[in-house]
Amino acid sequence: MNYFNSADHETTLTNVAAEKGVCLSPGFLNDHNPEFAWTPFDCRETISCVLCTHRDDQRPIVREFVALLREHYNKS
Repeated sequence: MNYFNSADHETTLTNVAAEKGVCLSPGFLNDHNPEFAWTPFDCRETISCVLCTHRDDQRPIVREFVALLREHYNKS
């Protein structure tokens, strides 16, 4: 199977619309555009995700956001 990565989600959707392939994507990127079919992909396998921040970014809002994400993750 051949695959390619797009530079951004808009490029991915353009390639899907051009029938150049399909996209395996996190569900939160579903923009509910009726031109595309979003099929839930429920399985035991997972896609590794990370939250990337700048090393020196110590803004309180960023630290609070990271803390909220960690709290949510630990509950699930």
